[in-house]
Amino acid sequence: MPELPEVETVKNILEPLIANKTIDHVEVFYDRLVQSDLNEFKEKLKGKKFLSLSRYGKFLFFHLSDDLVIISHLRMEGKYRYTKEANPRIKATSALFYLTDGTYLAYDDTRKFGLMYLTDEKNYKKVPMIQKLGVEANKIQDSDLETLYKKFNRKKPMKDLLLDQTILCGIGNIYADEILYQCNINPLTKGSDLTHEDIDNIAKYAKITLDRAIKLGGSTIHSFHPSEGVDGRFQEKLLAYGRNGETCPNCGTRFHKIFVSGRGTTFCPNCQINHELEKAIGITGPIGSGKSTILNYLKTKNYSTISCDELVHELYRDPLHKIKVSKILRHPFDIDNPALVHQTREIMIQNPYIKKAVEDYIYPILEEKLLQILDKNEKVAIEAPTLFKAHLEYLFKTILVIEISEEQQIKNLKNRNDNVTSSKSLNKDYFFVKSNKIKIIKANGNFEDLYKQVDKALEN
Repeated sequence: MPELPEVETVKNILEPLIANKTIDHVEVFYDRLVQSDLNEFKEKLKGKKFLSLSRYGKFLFFHLSDDLVIISHLRMEGKYRYTKEANPRIKATSALFYLTDGTYLAYDDTRKFGLMYLTDEKNYKKVPMIQKLGVEANKIQDSDLETLYKKFNRKKPMKDLLLDQTILCGIGNIYADEILYQCNINPLTKGSDLTHEDIDNIAKYAKITLDRAIKLGGSTIHSFHPSEGVDGRFQEKLLAYGRNGETCPNCGTRFHKIFVSGRGTTFCPNCQINHELEKAIGITGPIGSGKSTILNYLKTKNYSTISCDELVHELYRDPLHKIKVSKILRHPFDIDNPALVHQTREIMIQNPYIKKAVEDYIYPILEEKLLQILDKNEKVAIEAPTLFKAHLEYLFKTILVIEISEEQQIKNLKNRNDNVTSSKSLNKDYFFVKSNKIKIIKANGNFEDLYKQVDKALEN
């Protein structure tokens, strides 16, 4: 659906084309397009001159001679087309304005959701569909904020509230995703859970985003084109909308797509935290640091326990994933064949881009599996060596990060018969990010002390 920037672009393109042109007569091919009296619409427009165009939110206003005004809304796929062609009507044409100079203004609408309404200068702002509109989203003043605090204070998802034209007008699906992403607000967050600072940020980024989109001619998405031969360029700058499966430029997490009240909604689960998903206890740290020991301890505390290493191995045994990974490696792969596993490890050491390609394939699948597990269990502990690398931190309410000395690490690995002779053999591919969810656990080889640290970290 064309949103505020697209409608502004249509206005700017169309106005110089039709200004001061006179209507000879109008044909309407889809009667429900005109929401006012149809016969009056056609009769009153004969001989009237287009003077100017204006816009409010997603509505266009055609100002004509004799103080007449046509209110127009493009809805899903409506388009205006100015043409000099001898046969101006096409299959999608819902209305055709015949101009006295031999040119035409066509209104084309494949979906037939658009509307027109004839009124006058005195009353067009009083028509109910206009009067109920909220403040324009790119023109919010400080004096509007108090009203917005009250209007957003509802137990509805923020995606729905941003699309409510009685609160802010001009925002549709595309720009709602963009604004929420820049404000780090999850689309499912209830309006009543927002702070005043959150709403101030929405006002700030609504203006920034919409004004920038206007300068770039809006977004040409799917079938919307503001004018024949003219495409908006803002879709090249979209940060979140339509990026499902791509990586977030802020944190590297894979963008997700969900449906909120039937609207496709793209967001970064790590930058736009949904606190209802923060259910599990995460355990991470370098190889040989004691992750499995802590996981087994939490199992005695009635946690459902998951090892991501074991889960990934199960995924690799799936014939579909085995074939896919083999194609990425360009080499046979079988997680249960030690020789092939060794060869695979060598390939990924020698070719980091291949390793990344394997990770980019398997991490999203692992993520979906974990989400399914969390959906069915309330008390879960997950051992995830690559928790931060896979950008899974949004799933956890607490993350236990194990710190260990190289000396103790080598000792632990030798005790479990891993072939480690020096620190050069240790897996250094480990890192973690800063987060207030993190609790540091220092592993010194004393189990009793280790368990006490875990209990203290989880006591709240």
